[in-house]
Amino acid sequence: MRLVDEIYDTFKYHFSADEEDMYPIVYGLLVEKSREEIFEHLEELSDEELNEMVTLFILDQLQKKLAEEGIGRVTLGQDYTDDYLQQ
Repeated sequence: MRLVDEIYDTFKYHFSADEEDMYPIVYGLLVEKSREEIFEHLEELSDEELNEMVTLFILDQLQKKLAEEGIGRVTLGQDYTDDYLQQ
């Protein structure tokens, strides 16, 4: 996506690998764009990239809901594949 490349080229020396560094910069850039401008950037995405983006958004929203309601647990890298499956 051209927008990602532009942001990266402009701010790569301001970013660490920490999402908390990137979020305010990216959010600040997007909040200045109109809905139509954002959709224009989304048009550049392949179907796979769009699905990945929406998946990440949904996962983020689910994590927020779980945190708000105090549901779930932190696994710290543990394999939890079977933990929530009901037999």
